[in-house]
Amino acid sequence: MEMKFEHNWQFDTTEEMNNAFRGGLKELHDLIVDTALANVKTKRKEIPVVSILTKDDDTIYDIMIDRVDMVETLESNLVSMEEYEDYERCQQIVDAISFLKQK
Repeated sequence: MEMKFEHNWQFDTTEEMNNAFRGGLKELHDLIVDTALANVKTKRKEIPVVSILTKDDDTIYDIMIDRVDMVETLESNLVSMEEYEDYERCQQIVDAISFLKQK
């Protein structure tokens, strides 16, 4: 079954993509967090976040969240959100982790 990705990013080269992600890309962290938060109550095993295409080598990277790793995904992105001083998302992450751990 092919996954449907709401978000599709393209880079001309693999090097361009690597440079974009090297310093930590806030847009990617935001997208992962927002997707996780929107799917806290989902029963889906795999949640599509973004599909990234590098045109030079025609490689597709699909970023997914595995349901079983949801807490770990949120916890690791909590650190990023603290670094970005995005405290609204931090609170949403803490609330979501608390909810998931109570299940």
